[in-house]
Amino acid sequence: MNTIKPPLYCLICFILMLGCQQSSIESVDTSAGFILDGPNKNSNYALGSNQAAELAVSFSNAFVNKDYNFMSKENFRDSMFFYPEKGLEKLVFDLDTGISLIKSMHAPYDSITRTIEEVIPLIPSYDNTLNKIMLSFTENRYTKDGSIETYRFFEQHYIQDNKIIGVRKWVQSE
Repeated sequence: MNTIKPPLYCLICFILMLGCQQSSIESVDTSAGFILDGPNKNSNYALGSNQAAELAVSFSNAFVNKDYNFMSKENFRDSMFFYPEKGLEKLVFDLDTGISLIKSMHAPYDSITRTIEEVIPLIPSYDNTLNKIMLSFTENRYTKDGSIETYRFFEQHYIQDNKIIGVRKWVQSE
């Protein structure tokens, strides 16, 4: 009876294992989604930075808690853009104007609370230095007359070089 010599046996096993490994490895696409229209049409996304996602959540919490000190050059560029939930016009302003805007948004309310459901950081293929953070949350606004307004929001926070450069906002009321 012929026996296979140990070195040859090991080589055959190694080749068989490689063959099995190759057939079980699936290709993983590192891109996600795509842009259908506009100047960046046909671009796609990759997963972004959790650090950028945490900055977006920190800004959301600072807004709710009226922490105007958060709006500093440490966290923001000298100017930022904002697309409010009502209207299609892009607003561009400096930090002091941003703080005034946030104060005016709080004026009709005793307090505002948010429950953030999701935070998803993405990097668009057209600019790998940009993190686009998707936030969805429910917001309760407690008015000065005692009533409560409830909204669902979707926001995109634009973060570059660990600084917030803009926010886009969409709203759904109950």
